[in-house]
Amino acid sequence: MYKKRWFVLSLMIMFLMSCASAVPISPDKTVYPPKTVPVIKEKDIVDRSMSDTDLFHDAVSYLGNIEVTVDYLRARSEFELLVKTYPKSKWRNLSETFIRIIDDIKAYQAKSISNQLLLDKAQADKGRLLQESEQLKKEIRLLNDKQQTETTRLLQENEQLKKDIQLLKNLEIQLQKRERTLR
Repeated sequence: MYKKRWFVLSLMIMFLMSCASAVPISPDKTVYPPKTVPVIKEKDIVDRSMSDTDLFHDAVSYLGNIEVTVDYLRARSEFELLVKTYPKSKWRNLSETFIRIIDDIKAYQAKSISNQLLLDKAQADKGRLLQESEQLKKEIRLLNDKQQTETTRLLQENEQLKKDIQLLKNLEIQLQKRERTLR
């Protein structure tokens, strides 16, 4: 699951890196960092006269940076607007790719939530089954102890009955001897 996320993230980074231009070097050989693209927080319906590049940069800015948290829905709507408004734009293919990636991210997030719910349910079931197992083990131990005491009692009773039978045989033999002597 995390491998897929990393793959999607690395794919997005590769697309962004392929679109990045080199930093211009001034004649005095000093390098200046590129200017940041201003992030437009709210858009009105009237403010749709942006160029395709501005619209693309605006959509990419919603994918997250230091100033703005990730907003996949707004980024997706901006990419869709770019695709609809500028069908022959050089950013069209990349925008469609971002739309697919955002859809995949949303699907993976939903799947992650359902997997987490299944995991929580499985852990709860595991806990319940462990408790039942422990209870059954206790019952088995009690039944084994009860069986052991019953077996011991029956063995003792059996030995006592054997002794009593032997005693009765001895008494019968003595009785027969007396009867013979009395005759």
